[in-house]
Formats: sequence, structure tokens, C-alpha cells
Amino acid sequence: MAAASFGLAARRLFPLDIGASTEVGVVRSTNIEAAVKQAVELVGGIERYIGGGDVVAVKPNIAFNSPPQYKATTDPLVVRTIVDLCYQAGASKVYVFDRTLSNPKLSYITSGIQQAAEEAGAKVLYVDNVSSKLYKKISVAGGVYLKETLVNKYILESDAFINLPVAKQHSTAGLTIGMKNLMGISGDNRSRWHWDIHQAISDINMAVKSDLTVVDATAIMTRKGPTGGSLSYLKDTDTIIASPGVAQADAETALLFGMQPEDLGYLRLAEEKGLGSIGTYLRKEISL
Repeated sequence: MAAASFGLAARRLFPLDIGASTEVGVVRSTNIEAAVKQAVELVGGIERYIGGGDVVAVKPNIAFNSPPQYKATTDPLVVRTIVDLCYQAGASKVYVFDRTLSNPKLSYITSGIQQAAEEAGAKVLYVDNVSSKLYKKISVAGGVYLKETLVNKYILESDAFINLPVAKQHSTAGLTIGMKNLMGISGDNRSRWHWDIHQAISDINMAVKSDLTVVDATAIMTRKGPTGGSLSYLKDTDTIIASPGVAQADAETALLFGMQPEDLGYLRLAEEKGLGSIGTYLRKEISL
């Protein structure tokens, strides 16, 4: 399959109601690579999401210039494993990127993600500034706060979009997981999103569908998020969660924090806006 045009990308724009049948795969293991592979297998295997010749956009959380042990960014082994799986499924290209809050080159290197992604064969893209060459404006059908938004063209032109968040407490949103990770695909003024963050987060996820979300919950940041900076802020949970439904992946992850999904405003709104049930879904769990 050739690289997708903007027309082909429409399957990720304005997704249909996911419904209560969405699978969530939960794997408990200290072996990150094995846990990622098994979690993806529990929700249909990578071939369900990636076809031969596909161009894949992979979006980890690389927001901060922080080493991987502090869990402010997605574990590089999670990223490398997903890139490996994409190529094993026949992907022709895999792009890895984020719109960081710190210097992108420093963040990519310090997080370990650039090295991990490139070793697996991915093309790592720096997002230094917002330009019309890199971002395209799309309408948000049914959006309450966001009526339109700028989206990275590599998302829009990809055949598949894989969302790789890390699970953290967040001072404004409550938690930052998969749904909030989409802030990093937008070229909007992000400070404006914080004026109504729950509506903004749910709106962007109406407009752009994550085909597969794989949550790094190997050690969750329970306080001082999203930046962290100390091992004392972390709780080892040794968990990887995968789902084709980003709201369901986030709902399952919230439980690790001792929260209920409905405690998070953007998850309540996600259910109201047709992104699927946050309380009823098919859940599969194993320990390795």
C-alpha cells in the first residue's frame, strides 16, 4: 500500500462509536518487550492494525528532557518493540515523533527514544516549530471547545497511527495517558487548551483516531506530574495496557492510580461523545 493521501486518512477522522465490544489487553510482567508483544496480541495482534506497505506514525510521550528512569517519557523499549512489530507486519516506513515541551533534540536523546527508534529502523522527526508545511488544519465535527485544529501531517498522511503514552498524574487534567498524549500531534497554542482542557482533550480524540494505544504503565507517576524528576514519585506496576480504543485504554489505566474512569472529566466526555464505554468493555489480562 502506498503512503496514504489526505483522503485515505479520513478513516481516522471523526471515528464511529467504538461501542462496548472494544478489547483491552492487560499484561503484568517485568519483561517490557514480552509484555508489549503479548498485550498487542491480546487485542488481535499487530497485523490487525498494520498491513503490508503501510506508513505508520508512532507518537510516544517525549515531552520533557528527562532520562527514562523518571518515567516522564515513554520507555524507549516500548517504542523499540512497537517499531519492530510494525516492520514485522510489513510496514514500509515508521515515523516516530512528538511536539516536545523542551528542546526536541535534547528530549529525544535524553529520553533514550531516538536511539531506540532508530535502532529499530524508524525515521525520527524533530518538531522544532509549527509551520504550514508540517501542520494541516482540520475541522472537528461535533467539537465543543475545538472547532478546528492543526494536526501534524505525518499523522494525517499515515496509514496507521499508534499512540504510545506513559501513565502519569497531571496537575490540570488529573492523569495524562493516551487521550492527552494527542496534544503532541497538534500545532495549536497549547496554553489555550488548558482553558477547557477536558473538552479540548476529548475533542481532539473525536477528530483523530488512535488505531492502537499501548500504555507504558511499567512504573506510574503518582505525584508531581507531568514532569516528575524523582524516583520517589513513582509506583512500580509492571503493566502494559493495549487497546484499539484510546478511552478504554485510559479507563483501564486509571484503575492503577486508584481512580475510577468517571473521575476524569475527559473520559466522561469521551463516553458522551461516542468514543466508547469507559465502564463496560471486553478485558483480557495475563501475567507473564
